[in-house]
Amino acid sequence: MNIFRILGDLSHTASKCILIWAMHSNKSAEGVSLLTQLLYILVFLTRYLDLFWVAPWFSWWNFVLKIFYVTSSAYIVFLMMRVFARTREKEYGWKLAIWCLAGSTVAAVPVCLLFEGWKKTSVMEVLWTFSIILESVCVLPQLLLLRQTSVPTVLDSFYLVTLGSYRAFYILNWIVRIFTDGYFDPTSVVFGIVQTALYIDFAWVYWSRQRVKLRGGGVVDSDDLSKSFIVKRFIGRKGNSQNSTDEDDIAEEDEALANQENGTVRPSNAGRPSSGNRWGARGISVSADDTLAEHLDRDAPMVDPSHFEDEDEEDADAPPPPAPANDQGSKKPDGNTQAGDN
Repeated sequence: MNIFRILGDLSHTASKCILIWAMHSNKSAEGVSLLTQLLYILVFLTRYLDLFWVAPWFSWWNFVLKIFYVTSSAYIVFLMMRVFARTREKEYGWKLAIWCLAGSTVAAVPVCLLFEGWKKTSVMEVLWTFSIILESVCVLPQLLLLRQTSVPTVLDSFYLVTLGSYRAFYILNWIVRIFTDGYFDPTSVVFGIVQTALYIDFAWVYWSRQRVKLRGGGVVDSDDLSKSFIVKRFIGRKGNSQNSTDEDDIAEEDEALANQENGTVRPSNAGRPSSGNRWGARGISVSADDTLAEHLDRDAPMVDPSHFEDEDEEDADAPPPPAPANDQGSKKPDGNTQAGDN
């Protein structure tokens, strides 16, 4: 075991600890993808089946980390579903997760046969290959949720860095093992590079994003993702009508907020069906008051501020009425005569 393998394991462990700590400290799971966490559980369960027959003392390091990865992932899902409020993912997020799962399932057997051959292919080897492929893409629902949500999230750069760097350390570990032990695992290397490329691509978007325009805790938006090379192919604004709907909803809400800040009345939406959901097609906070929209008419015109003024105070502050005009006229101090109203 070389230093890069140790750093990779520690980085992966740190990402789990940071996420759990962030959820407890914020008492929230906003911005964390439940779909990604469920896929992680499936990844670890199919990869670490050898826990049932490999003795712990064979490698205490691997045994402890395997137990930790499985239990920590299950604990995170428990917190999201039973303890803290979370962001509900929309239809496209579920479709993306299903595509990741289905694609990994279909590709597992061909990839295993391609890299391992007929003699080494077994049920356990296919399950292990499935877990490697699925882990390389299961972060996509999380990246999609970060683009969709505009509420403050518990995720920060430390979590993203530790989660993305652990595979990078593993790539260095594989390079070292090639030159020292002559060991080469093409499945791990190929899909490890795919996973690392997704994180590097998103990291570039994250660090170069326009922070000033992100409202209410949003992480990235579609304009930021347009600078991406890989991630935008899966969750960018182009290529699906759902993302176009997201952008229209966000643009309409931005315009309405700008009008209110400028003191203008928001135009009526007559003739357009009301969605009943101000968040549109983006992430929806489960902890939000779902009954608020039932008692609030968003299309009603703004009330004139004078409606709230006290009439007595208005009479007291009003200037005295002018003196009645004289029918014969009145003389100014300079002796000139001012014409009367008649």
